[in-house]
Amino acid sequence: MKNLFSGMFVSTVMLFSPVLTQAQLKCYSLKAPEKTIEGMHKLAILNFENRKDVNWRYYSTTNDYGGQLVDYMTAKLLEEHRGVYARGENYMERYKTNVYTVVERGELDKIMQEQSLGASGAVSDGDAAEVGKLLGLDVIISGGYTTDVKSSSKTNSNTNQKTGKTTYTHSATKTVNVEVTMKIISVETGQILSMTTKNKTIPKSASSSKSKSDAYNKLPSDQVAISDAMKAISMDLVSYFTPTFVYQGLDVEKPKSKDYKADFKEARAKVKEKDLSAAFAIVKNVYDSDPYDAAMAHNMGVLYEAVGNYKQAIQYHENAYQLDDSKAHKKALERTMNSKEALDELGKMGVEITPYVFDESAGAKLNMEMVTTAGKKKDRVTAYTEANKGSDVAAKVPGDTEFEVLGREGSFVKVKLLGGKEGWISKTDLDK
Repeated sequence: MKNLFSGMFVSTVMLFSPVLTQAQLKCYSLKAPEKTIEGMHKLAILNFENRKDVNWRYYSTTNDYGGQLVDYMTAKLLEEHRGVYARGENYMERYKTNVYTVVERGELDKIMQEQSLGASGAVSDGDAAEVGKLLGLDVIISGGYTTDVKSSSKTNSNTNQKTGKTTYTHSATKTVNVEVTMKIISVETGQILSMTTKNKTIPKSASSSKSKSDAYNKLPSDQVAISDAMKAISMDLVSYFTPTFVYQGLDVEKPKSKDYKADFKEARAKVKEKDLSAAFAIVKNVYDSDPYDAAMAHNMGVLYEAVGNYKQAIQYHENAYQLDDSKAHKKALERTMNSKEALDELGKMGVEITPYVFDESAGAKLNMEMVTTAGKKKDRVTAYTEANKGSDVAAKVPGDTEFEVLGREGSFVKVKLLGGKEGWISKTDLDK
């Protein structure tokens, strides 16, 4: 069954934060994989082999780092929004990155045992393909890894000039380096479709005022440190062949004309309120007034980029680059083309894409006339059914509240109330 993508492709948590003369729209963007494997829908991952010397094999088998790596990669492949972490509200709930069917490790191990494979700790590419056929897979992933752990320590002294007392600070560092080679093997042909090698170096540090050994004891064990490195590198391996969301700041530029300074400020406010449609309506109005302003063409591209409509974004970024071939505009164009490529790759996987469409009524909403009732929220202001205080009461509304204006008559203003009702409020009960 095809996955249906019909929301925004980027999380607009975002606030515009000042960056010199610019601002940034902080959001999630889609990044294309390094390699796309056509026809890959169902896969499994074999345990990665330890490729260090024989003396290390028992230690590795005991800790099963290769098996851990399989579990970490499987978990990443099953994430609905891979790469999206706790950095604010996520607006792309209906966009999924778990586009593959992944056979669990236990089912794969069962087949391996039944076929008497893997007993020697190594599985040939041909054997891997045969296992894949038994499970109805398109590809099978295998590989090997090496690990290296280095520790160091040092002591720093500090002498108080007044008391002459010397204190010592002891620090210890443990650095783990993991190298993993991954192969993607065709089940149909047994050929290697792609191969890559990834490296990850992770330092861990601790300090103590007592001794070097105390500082060292605060560090994680080698086993824990290696496991952490395996978890970190699993994301790099999965991102090699699958699209992933990345968090970044998209530069937003001020309009060239000072006449639009207030509009730009209002657009920033709408983004803070997470109302991108309203922000888009403002920016588009400015762009339509001056389509030769490269900054506003760029901003149009950024807003389309922020909701995953990369086709439209590319058009505006191309316009901006033609008007002003700056490095910033070139970077924006290349970034958006990469995201478009990622979107196209999802299409090749059978994913149906529905572009996000800005709310066309947002512009009209911005031009609505609004009034605010006098007083505080705890106060109540009378809204009448007709434009006179002798008519029936339509509602008692709170003070310090905005209402959309529907009309005027004498000293009364007709407003839109909750529930689709209408009412007349005296001008004396409105803020001046």
